[in-house]
Amino acid sequence: MSNRDLQPFQFSCPNCEEIISFTIGSSSGNLEGAIDVVKFDGPFTGETPFVDLHLDFPVSFGAYKNGSSAYMKAVSELGSEAYAHLAQRLTNLNMLHTKNKDLKRLITQYKRGDTKSFAKICSAIPGVELKSQRRQDIIAGLYAATSIMSSPFTIHELNKELSHEMPHILRDVFETHTEKTNEYLEAIADNGFLENLHHDCISLYPKIIELDLPLRPTFYYDYVSADKLGSIPTRVSASDFEMCSNLYKDLAEVYSRQLVLLAGLNNLIKRGDADLFEKSVRLNIKGRLIKDYSSLNDYANVDLGRKVEAIDDSFYLICTKAVDNKLRNSIAHYKYEYKSSSQLITFYPAKEGMRREKYYSLYFIEFMRKVLLLFREVHSINHMIKALLFFRILILKEDV
Repeated sequence: MSNRDLQPFQFSCPNCEEIISFTIGSSSGNLEGAIDVVKFDGPFTGETPFVDLHLDFPVSFGAYKNGSSAYMKAVSELGSEAYAHLAQRLTNLNMLHTKNKDLKRLITQYKRGDTKSFAKICSAIPGVELKSQRRQDIIAGLYAATSIMSSPFTIHELNKELSHEMPHILRDVFETHTEKTNEYLEAIADNGFLENLHHDCISLYPKIIELDLPLRPTFYYDYVSADKLGSIPTRVSASDFEMCSNLYKDLAEVYSRQLVLLAGLNNLIKRGDADLFEKSVRLNIKGRLIKDYSSLNDYANVDLGRKVEAIDDSFYLICTKAVDNKLRNSIAHYKYEYKSSSQLITFYPAKEGMRREKYYSLYFIEFMRKVLLLFREVHSINHMIKALLFFRILILKEDV
């Protein structure tokens, strides 16, 4: 069993696809889709389907094996050190997920500009201290809250490196290309792009924490070979694809716009102009300018997959495993099928008119792993947004 306060489990009968759910920790149990067999002798004999369940680990399909529980398999495969680190992250998540309502309220008041209400809510989130109601301290409090609340989902070392390095990167590019950097910063501020992106980005944090249940077992793959994911079908013991599909679409939409920010900075660093993409990107084989890459504003309209390809030798290492434009389009256009008993998702990303012939499949846990990786990308580039906000306030002395 997990140490989570409430443990809602969900799976589907492999015979009839009926969804069965119940909650451990609730007085009623909330059993739905099945009946409780009071006189159960055990062990499982194979006469009826056996379903292994655990909130914290991926669980395998197959027959019951005495002593081969999800917990025992995880400890055996991870080893004591890795398991202890994973267990600590899960313990932190157990404490933090109950504070998600406070995080929602905090973000709402921040976007409203209500500093008094914002200051009151800060004290409700563990580890958040507001030094003053100055703008830079309000932003610091916001980022402390989002970072603490999302810490079980992210990689601490990467967060620390980005937070430390981004101010230096901005200072260097500003000193080297002052005029063009000012143009870039003025453009993304005057057209509302930076503020809108900032608000949309921070609004994703409560959504990711709301899905802590189906995301928990994906942490496991931070400690084992990537080949383990997908090579052996495993299941998630809570929620289902239909409950989670929109989050990937939302993350991908925000990430697509974050890449505009990243591309502009990368162009400044490489060529001293935020609008100037690498020659092989912006020119066709005849040497003519491609409109989509003629400026950062035109680039903003490019599809997600093509956006990634246009960023040359990026100073920030993009996680390509998190970016799946075909997956996003399939979800957006409702071109998929989901079998809940096997948790297999079949996507139809191609434009085939009325047909559905070209497809690819992945298991729900693979999909949730993509959600986790994409959230980490959004969180990482959010550190760039934070650095830009502080740069404008503390260095350029602007009223943000």
